[in-house]
Amino acid sequence: MNPDLTISLNLPLLRFLLGLSDMGLRLALVVLVLSVCFAFYYLFQLIFRKYLFNRDHSSYAGYIYNAMGVVFSLVFAFITVLVWQNYNGVNDAVTKEASNLNNIYRLYSAFPPEIDKAGKAAIRDYTHSIIEEDWPLLSKDQFNIASYQKFLKIESEINAHQQMLRLITDSAELRRSRVYNAKFALDPPAWVGLVSSALVFLFFSCLFEMKSREIHLLLILFLGLTIVGVLYFLVLYIHPFLGPMAIQPTPFQNLLNITWATP
Repeated sequence: MNPDLTISLNLPLLRFLLGLSDMGLRLALVVLVLSVCFAFYYLFQLIFRKYLFNRDHSSYAGYIYNAMGVVFSLVFAFITVLVWQNYNGVNDAVTKEASNLNNIYRLYSAFPPEIDKAGKAAIRDYTHSIIEEDWPLLSKDQFNIASYQKFLKIESEINAHQQMLRLITDSAELRRSRVYNAKFALDPPAWVGLVSSALVFLFFSCLFEMKSREIHLLLILFLGLTIVGVLYFLVLYIHPFLGPMAIQPTPFQNLLNITWATP
């Protein structure tokens, strides 16, 4: 398999946002969402005024607006559960993978000195490879063939101890889980559904005719900021290895720096 193989669809704007700092991400979402809000507002309030809901329509339109809010909340709740479960699953797999490597490392102590030394050195080298080579590629949804070959070499050398065989098999499954889940938790159709729902919600809020333009703008501002909060939470966890909340190789670093620091 080519190490530069992209295993998920690319979303350039989302990657750009996740490349920003936490504060930068918040500001970018505020600017993006509020720009759309006020563009819709001025488009209909100043150009297409004949399509606005007047006082005769406001009561019925208000019921629809409330129903749209409920539907949008359900869509967001469903997507949030999917994203959160994916993030937690990957985080758990990373921790378990590091734990399995530590168990294999310790079991090598039961072998003759030459096998013990060579086996531990191979696991250390593989762990360094995870931190230095795997992790930068995971944020790009790419696969590191060199690291995988090191893992296969360790796997091929463990063929005499039942406990170690079980651990290396579990490690292979956890590694696959880490690599194959290094992608956006939502496919483009789900993003289209969420973003289009938010846009329709914003669009509808601009169609009401109010006496005070300032009050209307203030209400749209609050609605826009609410949607920013929704999107911010979702974007934070949308990719397990990208953005301010990206999963770090801390369990593997702790193995090298603390757990395996002394024989």
